[in-house]
This record gives sequence, structure tokens and C-alpha cells, in this order.
Amino acid sequence: MRLINNIFCRERSVIMKDYRKLSEAIILNVGGKDNIKDVSHCMTRLRLGLKDESKVNKDELEKLDEVMRVVVIGGQYQVVLGGIVDDVFDETCKLVGDSVVINETQIEENLDNTENSNKKAKPVEKLISLLSGIVSPIIPAMLAAGFITALAKLLVLAGISETNTTIQLLTVAGDVLYGFFPIFIGWSAAKYFGANISIVLMVVGLLVYPNFSNVFSNFESVTFLGLPVTNVYYGSSVLPAILTAFLIAKFEKILRKILPNALRSIFVPFLSALITIPLLIVVIGPIGVWGGELFANLFRSTYELSPILAGAIIGGTWQILIIFGMHIAILGLVSAPNIAMYGRDTIIMTHAPSLICQITAGLAVALKAKDKKIKKNALTLSLTSFFSGNVIEPVMYGVNLKYKKPFIAVCIGGAIGGAITGAAGAGTVAAVAFSLYTFPVYLGVGFGGLLLGCLVGGLVTFVLTYVMGIDEKDV
Repeated sequence: MRLINNIFCRERSVIMKDYRKLSEAIILNVGGKDNIKDVSHCMTRLRLGLKDESKVNKDELEKLDEVMRVVVIGGQYQVVLGGIVDDVFDETCKLVGDSVVINETQIEENLDNTENSNKKAKPVEKLISLLSGIVSPIIPAMLAAGFITALAKLLVLAGISETNTTIQLLTVAGDVLYGFFPIFIGWSAAKYFGANISIVLMVVGLLVYPNFSNVFSNFESVTFLGLPVTNVYYGSSVLPAILTAFLIAKFEKILRKILPNALRSIFVPFLSALITIPLLIVVIGPIGVWGGELFANLFRSTYELSPILAGAIIGGTWQILIIFGMHIAILGLVSAPNIAMYGRDTIIMTHAPSLICQITAGLAVALKAKDKKIKKNALTLSLTSFFSGNVIEPVMYGVNLKYKKPFIAVCIGGAIGGAITGAAGAGTVAAVAFSLYTFPVYLGVGFGGLLLGCLVGGLVTFVLTYVMGIDEKDV
């Protein structure tokens, strides 16, 4: 037993050294650790905020082993790594230093650098980068909540009564994220903008505090210093929390410059909260909710006009959105709020068949290719994506995008599968990818249509990929 343990430890040590080498190479090719402003990651991507993009050697970065692709959005370099991203992130953080503990001077510098570095980016790119950067840290919680909900439903399918207290508690645990979604967004936004996290959570927490809602129940009209306060449901909102964190960060910066050192520790938190609260409940909150609703209604209106059309559009374009990181912003602004408000999302989940299409395209390449290395790589990456819970970046970047034609087939198959899924009215009660492990959260109305959409979309993709073939000389 000791021998096995020693062997395991040595192998783990070698792997960690490789991750360190990879991290060192990534840091070197983005201009060194002094050029890195912030480091974060999502499920498959190491995300690097940089001070000077001219120092980046993107071509060399993409040639590194284990790096599938490098995506640049609004000055943020997203290094697609797949399942090893957690380990590479840990090693990168060790190499660049402790970025969690930030003193006041560093916060100010980070805010200034963020503004300067984003001046070159287009407004849309900056918005996508901002929303993705804020929603990405919440993705693990969304996954955890989704799997807890899936487990509860799986146990019910196994014969345990829904009234069982264990099932009830698991269900509640899975719903917590959506019940307090603005607070999670506020936490992430506070880190993103460099605001005092506890102050942001206190102010944003007001929006979902039951006693805040009770004020509107007890009085016909509510005012603050004579200004009307609108009764708005904030439980599924996103933008008010983001705007609150942004304002608090700005107010803290201004107050630190105005107030003497002896008064900062007390009056910076107090005044930044006191100034922001009335702005939040009178102006920012209602406008933020309406703005978020406007964005979400673009999708809802299309779905209401025609679920088939909406499914085709979302299913056909979702994999393209993944490349640019826009899918994360949409999940945060539309899918999660839909679940929080209605208990179910029937719109964005129409992308589910496109995940299966990525895998079937990879399998078609494995069957069609003559080169043994290509066959083995396509098969391995397809199975990896499938058994990892439909985390499709490995097969998408390693095969389908690389040879182009398979990715075109994926978009076509995804549109067909999404249209079928939309027509069936399928939905999900958790914002997690459709996979072997999460299918219970998709059970209910339209589940058969979802399976049919995955089957038809996947088959169409497979046939198109096989017929079109690939240029095996592509690199």
C-alpha cells in the first residue's frame, strides 16, 4: 500500500511540475507576470487581464502543449485549457503572487488600469468582457446547484417520495443560488471592480431582504427623502448588483482621496453605502431591472413569437457564442433569471442539442479520417467531452474548429435540434449543460422533444460531417 501511495505521489508531483512549466510558459508569452493585471478562470479557460497587449506573443501561446486556443475579448486573454484549468490556475496564481489580498493603493491602480486597457476595445467587446468576467466566477455555484437538484430528482425517480425531508432539503439547497442571485452577482462584481465586498453585499442584500419588501406591503406609497421608491421584484435581477458594485468602487476611490487617513476606516464604508443605497432603490434598481428585462425580452419575445424560430437561432449560434465567451453573459442575464423567476428556463436551454452535435461531429471525423493520429485524437476528445458532462471545448477546439467543416455541420445540426426542442416546449430547472449526469433537471414537459432534438441534430451533424469530410493536412 505504501509503495502504491509513493508511486501516486511521485506521479502527482510530476504532473504538478508540468502544470508549473505550462503556467510559466503562459506567463512568459503574455509579457511576464508584471504585465498581468488579474487572473481568473471558468470551467475550461484561464482568463488573464493584461496591462499591455503589445507584449503578448499569441502565436507562441497557442503552440503550447495543452493549449487548445486563445480567445481575446475586450483586452482579456482567455486561454482554453479544458479540464486542467483548475491546476494551471493554481500554479499561475503561485507564480504571479497572491492576488486575493489587495491593499487600497492596488485597488485604485487596478481600477485605473482597467479603464486604460479597455479604451482600445470596442464597446460591445468591453460589455461582453465585463459581463463574462462577473458571471464566470459564479459558474461553479451554478453547476453545484444544478447537480444537487439533479440528485434530488434522480432520488425521486428511484422511488423516494418528494415529501421526504431529505429530498426537500436537497431541493432547497439547489434553489438557494437562484433565490439570492443578486447577492452572488454582487460578490463577483465587487471583486471585478475592486470594491469592498462586504459593503457591496450589505447594500445589494437590501434588494432581497424580506423586510424591504414588507415596507411596500405596509404602505400605499413608499418614498425616500420625498423621492418615490418603485416596488420592483429584484430576486432574479443582475444589472442592479453590477451597477451597485461599480458605484461603490468609484465612491470608495473618491472618498479615500478626500478624507484624511484617520477617518478612512470608518467613513469610507459608511458614506459609500449611505450614498449608494438611495441611488440603488430610487434609480439604479428599477432601471437595472428594466434594462435586464429588456435584454431578456429580446429572447423571450422571439420565443413567444415562435419557439421553433428561437430554438433554431439559439441552437445554431450557441457554439459560436461560446468561442467569444458570450454564452456566459447570456446564461447570467437570461437563463438564471428565468429559473429564479419562473422556476424553469425554456429559452436558452434550446442550445442543448448543439452540445451533442459537437460530439457527433468529432465521432464522424474519427470514422472518416484516414490518418490514425487524427482518428485517435477525434475519438479521444469526443469521448472526453461526452463523459465530462458535455464540456465540449476539447472536441470543439481540438477537432471541429480545427478542420472548419465539422463546425459548420455542428451549427446546422444545432439549429435543427434547437428548433425541435423549442417546438416541444422543453425546459430545465437548473443552468447546467445537458448530459448523462444532469438529465433529471430537464425532465418534465417537452423532455421527449429534447431527446428527439438531440438525436436528429446529432445525426444530421454526423452525416454532414462525414459527407463533407476534412482536409487532413489542416493544422
